[in-house]
Amino acid sequence: MNLLKSRRFWGLLLTVGLLVYCFYDFDFHSVIKAILAIHFLYLIPLIFLEAIIAYIRTARLKYIIDPVKNIRVNDLYPIYCIGMMTNLLMPYLTGQVARIYLLSKRGQLKKTFLFTTTVLEVLFDGLALIGITLVISLFFVLPSEFHPWHFFVLAGVLVLASVLLFWLSRRIGKSSGIFGKLIAKLPQRVSRRAEEVRSSFLSGLETLRSSKHLLMVSLLSILSWIAQAALVYILILAFGFDISVWGAVIITTVVTIMMLIVLSPVNIGTFQAATLAALRPFGIVKSPALAFSFLLHIAVYIPPIILGAFFSFKEGLSLKDLRREGEKAVEESGDDDPPGTSPDQILKTR
Repeated sequence: MNLLKSRRFWGLLLTVGLLVYCFYDFDFHSVIKAILAIHFLYLIPLIFLEAIIAYIRTARLKYIIDPVKNIRVNDLYPIYCIGMMTNLLMPYLTGQVARIYLLSKRGQLKKTFLFTTTVLEVLFDGLALIGITLVISLFFVLPSEFHPWHFFVLAGVLVLASVLLFWLSRRIGKSSGIFGKLIAKLPQRVSRRAEEVRSSFLSGLETLRSSKHLLMVSLLSILSWIAQAALVYILILAFGFDISVWGAVIITTVVTIMMLIVLSPVNIGTFQAATLAALRPFGIVKSPALAFSFLLHIAVYIPPIILGAFFSFKEGLSLKDLRREGEKAVEESGDDDPPGTSPDQILKTR
């Protein structure tokens, strides 16, 4: 009975199902033939692109955190790479929590604040990616399998979420209204803790109040996805597929949406299924599509894992340590602020 309640069990079951779907009629020789036929010179820039993308996203995280605390990009980069590695190797976002844990310890920042910054990262990623896709759909004919209204629905959800967060960002420093009346009825200790969490969460939205930081975060989000689409397009050129650069953006969007939650270590099975689904509308048959998915998987996953492993070794951290701290952070209900810290002091850190 406990097995049926386990997220790992259902994640493993889904992963096995996707692997069966991808490989039930697997033609090993055709896949190898497709790989050997590619132009290998195109693969050289792929070695460096993912590391550059990680640096761009680290710079974006710096600007999200910057209104509260000024941390150099070079200081954030190792932690960001370790977080990427753990998120790829640990399912169910345990790795993302491990990154929050590392940042909270090394940067002396509250976990609730860092959780808000993670929400903002996802939001800006979604808005940038969907925005680029919608612009493309206005000027280029998408494959018939892609219905523009799907993107408009997703864009609508992201816009609503953005409006809510913008509204909340204007609540910083103001009375908590209905929330305040509700927590006032709770015991003093619980009430104080709830107010600290609220203040810490809202402090993570400070970047939305600054035009400069909002512009930089938006531009870096767009730049990171342009670089990601460029990575996909370079691999398309290597395989000689008849797919335009705009098609590469669509493939990037579809794969990203299907890979929002890591269900298995390194997304084995789910990544292949997502890539096959993205390539099918462009008329790419299964064998070359699988070959493409293998190399794209390597190009997207291996560099962050190598970088994360390098910085983990440099910091004296093992994957076991990161897993333990990530799982411990999930279970912790409280934050690790120094005693006597008032709810608004985090806004004075910078």
